[in-house]
Amino acid sequence: MASHRPERVSERIHQEISVMFARQVGDPRLENINVTRVEVSGDLRIAKIFVTPRADADATREMMGALARAAGYFRRRLAETLELRFAPEVRFQLDQSIEKGEHFLQVLGQVEAEERAAANGKRKSTRKK
Repeated sequence: MASHRPERVSERIHQEISVMFARQVGDPRLENINVTRVEVSGDLRIAKIFVTPRADADATREMMGALARAAGYFRRRLAETLELRFAPEVRFQLDQSIEKGEHFLQVLGQVEAEERAAANGKRKSTRKK
């Protein structure tokens, strides 16, 4: 039987980290960060926290560097709020799924436009005959 504990812990970490970003972090590089999901290892020792990238690559690099340096702070804060034997190691990762989804929608839009153009071309050619 599979344990649901990692799922519950990841939800709790997601809530706690989101509150920390919204209320407690004063670093301007870490403002307006969205936590998209949290994955916790089966033994609850590692928490991968996925965040959305910034508008440009330079700001994203600065944000990820600041997050890497602040990982210990977030781990200590989680140790204070979570009731676990060990505080999980915090690892921040970029969540590229939103960008990939936007790219997919753009490609889908292009395919639909090409199909409409092809369908319009067929209609015009059949009308002339």
